Amino acid sequence: MAGLPSLRRTIAEGRPTLGYLVTISSVQLVQALARSGVDWLMLDMEHAPIGIESIAAMVAATGGTPAIPIVRVPAPRPEMVKPVLDCGALGVVFPQITTRAEAEATVQAVRYAPEGRRGYGPTYAGFRWGLPNVEYLQAANEAILNVALIESVAGVEALDEILSVGGLDVVAVARGDLSENLGVAGQFDHPRLREVVARAEARILAHGKVALGGIAFSAEEARAMIARGHRFVVLGSDAGLVASAAQRMVQSIRS
Repeated sequence: MAGLPSLRRTIAEGRPTLGYLVTISSVQLVQALARSGVDWLMLDMEHAPIGIESIAAMVAATGGTPAIPIVRVPAPRPEMVKPVLDCGALGVVFPQITTRAEAEATVQAVRYAPEGRRGYGPTYAGFRWGLPNVEYLQAANEAILNVALIESVAGVEALDEILSVGGLDVVAVARGDLSENLGVAGQFDHPRLREVVARAEARILAHGKVALGGIAFSAEEARAMIARGHRFVVLGSDAGLVASAAQRMVQSIRS
């Protein structure tokens, strides 16, 4: 894997990693967050107004920093995955995984043959990481992180089948969509949500070969999640950071 950093290897070794969700299409914001000490930045194409041209610029903006660029795509379809990987992203996050077939589709999309069906087009990925095409091709399958999000009761119930798919690196329990699916949207302390999340986390940890991920809403919660075995911890979003800091400043003056 010479020449490509491997967040995948870091997580496989059992080391916890931290990152922010990036929802604002801004090279400058990526440059700032990439120097915050996080291990990765998740650029969001699922819910945020970010197109492929912006993804290319934002991936490039992580250059010279330790932060690995990964991208959340809307679905495990090749036409959505190939462009972000060919821009140089070293991980893909797939939402709403509910079946073994969908999990298998994620593997096919992120890996070159014979492990998958990723199409050939590594020119700009090679440019991003300073590698000739052949060297990038030799390193990519081992370096690129594959993250599946469990966001529904159906996904939780299908975890055993999903976890049996070779080539998944992280399975993360996404409490936002899961709370909505349970009819308790945004009520993150609701007993029903807590029970389902705990059940899902226990099943992922018991499997042992796929890392557990999730989102933390505070530093204290992030530390507790790491203590429970999480190895992929989302620390919130750029929009949340900016909005909360701006609000605190105004409130501290007016109070």
